[in-house]
Amino acid sequence: MQFRIDIDKSGKIGLRDQIVAGISRLIFDGVLQTNTRLPSCRSFSRTLDVSINTVLAAYAILEEQNFIYSRARSGFFVSGSNGQVEKTAAVGKMPRYQKSLGWDRLNWRRRSEDLSTIVRPDNWYDFKYPFVCNQIDEDQFPVAQWRECSRLAMNRRDLKVWSADNHYSDSLELIEQICGRILPRRGVFETKNSVLVTLGSQNGLYMTSQLLGGRNRAATIEDPGYPDARKILHASFGEVRFQPVDDEGMIVDERLRGSTLVFVTPNRQFPTTVTMSEQRRKQLIEAAVEYDFFIVEDDYECDVDYRHFTPFPLRSSEAKGRVIYLGSLSKGLSPGLRLGYLAAETEFIEAARDLRGTILRHPPIVPQLTASAFLRFGFYDSQLRRLHRDYVERWTLADATIRKNLPEFEITSEFGGTNFVLRDRSRELTASKIATEAQSHGVIVEEISPCYSDYEVGKFFFRLGMSSIASASIQPGVEALADSVRILRRDLN
Repeated sequence: MQFRIDIDKSGKIGLRDQIVAGISRLIFDGVLQTNTRLPSCRSFSRTLDVSINTVLAAYAILEEQNFIYSRARSGFFVSGSNGQVEKTAAVGKMPRYQKSLGWDRLNWRRRSEDLSTIVRPDNWYDFKYPFVCNQIDEDQFPVAQWRECSRLAMNRRDLKVWSADNHYSDSLELIEQICGRILPRRGVFETKNSVLVTLGSQNGLYMTSQLLGGRNRAATIEDPGYPDARKILHASFGEVRFQPVDDEGMIVDERLRGSTLVFVTPNRQFPTTVTMSEQRRKQLIEAAVEYDFFIVEDDYECDVDYRHFTPFPLRSSEAKGRVIYLGSLSKGLSPGLRLGYLAAETEFIEAARDLRGTILRHPPIVPQLTASAFLRFGFYDSQLRRLHRDYVERWTLADATIRKNLPEFEITSEFGGTNFVLRDRSRELTASKIATEAQSHGVIVEEISPCYSDYEVGKFFFRLGMSSIASASIQPGVEALADSVRILRRDLN
């Protein structure tokens, strides 16, 4: 097997010991597998430009430490961990530093290793047609305004404010903007003691599940639903239940009984895009009171929802004490800023603040001050107006183009959102096959099988997002996707 280790002839560590360290590291990292044959001493000495005696001495040390073993007239081989064949077996005991470190003891890995999440290529933005959801079109970001607000936030006069440890507190300026500008237009009215700044909605859900979870408690999530939320709930609760979704949102019935927490996305259901009906909202709130559970409401895409009359969140109802509300600036500004907020009763916020403090004390102050200035000067309102106009055009164009070019697919997407969910009516083409073929045509679409409790049900669904792709690329991108589908159907025949 060909491999490489770096040798520094001018270094303070001897050449023999550098070879020993390099090979042992490759063995630990799994690059050199059990029973892999190492280069002969002569060839390896030529490769490294060292004497053959140096390589022989290094191999002798590795053999003595049971990293490798030798076979007569065959050479040196990497030892295994189960008996380690031949010479290692004779030793009978694995050296202390070679013993398994026991990573199976990690609580998180044990609870969530079987749960997948939606994935996309790391370089999705390099593709010609990135129909990626929950990301932004970089041309839409107000760079100049954000830069100016950042400059103001970091002025020298307030150095003590933005450079100091704020203990467990948030920026009062940002809290005031959230309470006075963001939440009221959603019909939610809070005091500064009932709002906490988070590193996005997901961070808020994690803290909530930590506070309400327990081995003997159950959480319920929509099915299909947000896969990252499912991973979080699995890590905190002894049982996670799945509640089906139809064209009115999550179904409310007896199955919610016994839950401590019910996670929902009523305004824009993730991933189906449907809006929970008024009747279901009323039923859910009544069930929360009757069955004594908390509703965790992720107001997904609330700021960029461009409908004339967007339904108010559950937190705006009379039973708001039952609702823990999650929101963020990710869709209106950028997901990379990681700024969100959590609204709940004061007692819960106090506990959440204390928990957050033990993890990260508080979110960085400079982004908080920057965001508060951005809100105070009206830049965020202007940004949302631009996005609303743009998303209406994008959705209208995408809806017409998808229905024209992909008539054999079931299409789900409600006006007001940025995503489309598709499924092959014939069930001949899985989302995985479509996504793979589409990539070869420069198109990125996302499989959403991780959103479903039953993979066999979810494997046919994929989604297209309109927020990250340029408007001019939507029509040719959908046409390229249709070409990919035609190729797959031709191969089936």
